[in-house]
Amino acid sequence: MKEKRLRSLVAMGVLPLALVACGSATNDKPNDNNPGTGASPGVGGAGSTPNGTGGAGTTPDGTAGGGTNPPPPSVCMPGIPVTTQIPKLLNRQYASVVRDLLGVTQVDNGPVADALIGDFTGPMTAPAWAIYQDIGAKIAAQVMADPVKKAMYMSCDPAAADCLKTTVSSFGRKAFRRPLTDDEVASFMTLNSATPAGTPAQVAEAILNAFLVSPSFLLIPELNTEVEANAPTPGAIKLSQQEVATRLSFLLWGSVPDDALNAAADANQLSSSAQILTQATRMIQDRGKTGGFISAFHNDWAQVNNGSAHWYKGQHDTGKYPLYTDAGRTANQAEMGAFFEEVAYSNGSFKDLLLSNVAFVNKDNAAVYGLDPSAYGTDLKKVTLDSATNPRPGFLTRAGFLGSYADYDSTSPILRGSFMAIWMLSINVPAPNPENTKKTVSGTFPTQRAYVTALTEADGTDCKGCHSVFNGLGYVLENYDGIGKWQTTDPRGGAITSDITTATVNLGTGAKTISSPVQLMTEIAANANAKKLYAQAWVAFATGRQPNANDQCTVDSLSTKLTADGYSILSLLGDLTQADSFRLRVRGSL
Repeated sequence: MKEKRLRSLVAMGVLPLALVACGSATNDKPNDNNPGTGASPGVGGAGSTPNGTGGAGTTPDGTAGGGTNPPPPSVCMPGIPVTTQIPKLLNRQYASVVRDLLGVTQVDNGPVADALIGDFTGPMTAPAWAIYQDIGAKIAAQVMADPVKKAMYMSCDPAAADCLKTTVSSFGRKAFRRPLTDDEVASFMTLNSATPAGTPAQVAEAILNAFLVSPSFLLIPELNTEVEANAPTPGAIKLSQQEVATRLSFLLWGSVPDDALNAAADANQLSSSAQILTQATRMIQDRGKTGGFISAFHNDWAQVNNGSAHWYKGQHDTGKYPLYTDAGRTANQAEMGAFFEEVAYSNGSFKDLLLSNVAFVNKDNAAVYGLDPSAYGTDLKKVTLDSATNPRPGFLTRAGFLGSYADYDSTSPILRGSFMAIWMLSINVPAPNPENTKKTVSGTFPTQRAYVTALTEADGTDCKGCHSVFNGLGYVLENYDGIGKWQTTDPRGGAITSDITTATVNLGTGAKTISSPVQLMTEIAANANAKKLYAQAWVAFATGRQPNANDQCTVDSLSTKLTADGYSILSLLGDLTQADSFRLRVRGSL
């Protein structure tokens, strides 16, 4: 039956899918557990796409944050940006789709997304195609063996008259995000007339497998050709109602439209921006679906998905940090996504990402926050931390960031400060002397700040140009130790007094003395460039496009709205659907 099924898939045109188209000085005790000591290289800055490429910010060597990509635009050019007409499902989208359509969340005892080859652009590759075929077959078999999952796929007995044809039409409407043509229905039904004949259940499984490896499932084609009258870009093509619904569902849910959105599309109720916003507002309130998307974006914005960043890579010396455990690091990672989602669904705004005292703890990370571990279990529990005794303004004071941006046996003002300077503020860090070598310094230092200052900021030191920009930002966070616990005595022996955590920094608006984490995060939250980078990140992540002059108009509009208190993250999500480029496309070379 398997060989016959594959021959039928070839006849249906499924298999030819493959043809579709500053070396920062840091702790003087390097170790294998804490790879890399410089700030993250430019492989996915603020405003990066879902693939983690491009974006704003500068690297320690002074180059644009997008590596070989051009720096982001600064001037809006009205018009519709060129986009691909047939984007491929991202792995996270594929996993969400099979979860929502079929109830499948695992393949081979692991998450569906982990079974796929890494996200990539360009034509389908042979290794990726082989994996899609293998996973499609396994998912189809899993569905047919599970009554609950099978009921999501088909609502009738496959042996009953017209059941298979009805299933092709009904399931196909959801899987292809549009009604099937008569020819497509007939092509799928050829599997019911193959010889030797399979049982009705085998045919139903083969049909499902065929859907899962079809280009119309794996790709998100936009094929409408109707030109929009009076479009901002002459010749811009209006998306069909089903194509608008698909864009909307993949934007907010990373998955296929639900019945209500499909009904709106079929009733021609997605023509205007107001109609689109009505559906978007409804969909955003579904936290179970949109919450994950919000967390995914913020992890991208904060460089958690940047393979060259430091998030969750290093371990710590348990002699100096007895509270450190691998389980605690895992809890910290889960906390970050939960924090981002909670801020959004508490009607939070951009500034709340930098100032909220909400945390999520369990028995493994509670002690780092000064809480009693015995009061918590394995599940994360939402808490509001005491800002008087243990100031925790925003995600940059959570253990996940502080422990990741530290060294094995000490804090790292360099790593923490450079992260904020580059990724949060896009400060232009001076390029270091290419002939620099790693510095060393001898002597006894009572605090980590004293050590780092002597190492990098002494007069005549080659590193001074770079480090004078971002060291101060890191010094302000010296009350948080190498795993993020509040400390008043430095492990080197000296007291961490106010002069240790006070620094003169320039956030792009002139020198200013900052004396506390709350003051620093308040300044970043109010920084116009930080808001612009955040808006740019949202537009790039939502569209899958590199920053460009056309999208800059949307970025500018969102940046202006972000300056107003009370402009929520959820409101921003809705506004992402209001740009002309959301319902129009243009032809052109990418």
